[in-house]
Amino acid sequence: MPTFLVRTGARLHLGQLDLNGSLGRLYGGIGLAVDQPQLELVVEKASQLQVEGPESETKRVMGIARQYLQHYRLPGASIRILQSLPAHCGLGSGTQLSLAVGVALTRIYGLEPPLLELARLTDREGSRSGIGVAVFEGGGFVVDGGRPVAQGREQVGCPYAVPPVIARHPFPQEWGIVLAIPRTQEKMAGSKEEQAFSSLPPMDEGLAGRIARLVLMQLLPALVEKNLHMFGHAVTEIQQQIGNYFAPVQGGVFATREGAEVAAYLLSLGAAGVGQSSWGPTVYGFVERERLSSLVEATRKLLGERGQVLAARGINHGASWGWNEETGATGQQALETRSPGTL
Repeated sequence: MPTFLVRTGARLHLGQLDLNGSLGRLYGGIGLAVDQPQLELVVEKASQLQVEGPESETKRVMGIARQYLQHYRLPGASIRILQSLPAHCGLGSGTQLSLAVGVALTRIYGLEPPLLELARLTDREGSRSGIGVAVFEGGGFVVDGGRPVAQGREQVGCPYAVPPVIARHPFPQEWGIVLAIPRTQEKMAGSKEEQAFSSLPPMDEGLAGRIARLVLMQLLPALVEKNLHMFGHAVTEIQQQIGNYFAPVQGGVFATREGAEVAAYLLSLGAAGVGQSSWGPTVYGFVERERLSSLVEATRKLLGERGQVLAARGINHGASWGWNEETGATGQQALETRSPGTL
């Protein structure tokens, strides 16, 4: 029986536009689609739900799949996880996994619901950020407009509206990204994340304005003009300001000592800009592509067995999917690459 394959990369979360909310909207995500690490799964029809893959992922996939099967009244499926994104590491694994499972399950039964519908069914990122949904759909460097302060479940029905994309630009292929994922048992997710947000006061309005200005007048123009130095400077300052705001709940500007150490080290080696993706522990550094390999190797030596270091690049297309007659861990027959557009 032919199987349906979905492949997608991770996403980096570079910060929020507005943690004050006095203008009527909150958050606003800044993000980027990256090619490493990757999620890859294959699905085929079955009379009941079966999931095969890493033990850490099977329970999560079962829960996601059941929501889709119940909503669309589908009998079942056999799901194999060939590659997975590390959970709760700031790489958007929950959104990418939910959408990948949703696309695969509906397509094998001849359904083609919009991605926004799939996202709402599993409540992926609707409460704060829309960038995970946006990069799954079209890749690139994305900014979303956050959500209304007064938005509640009773107002939009199912259950949050995904924040709108207000900017999307291709990420320069001349730039590379060092990704460091420190090993840690302390990860921010679920109720712990909700408590962290609720315990913090609104960000100072002037500081929120400074961040928005950095995005509009430095970060985005530098991206379009391919000015890596200016882009990196903006990223580093945005991350410093946001890190200071979250320091009371994450223990510092960075969530881990290793993350802070890696960020400082990358800057000392000439990285244009550094930061922490979402709550971490993943830390990134932007560099020229020709220097990427050397900085990755140097960072691996620094971090040693305390974590994983990857060489990544930004990708300007969304997830790929299609039918496979014969599927292996690295093989594919005909995958359809998604293009930027309206979700």
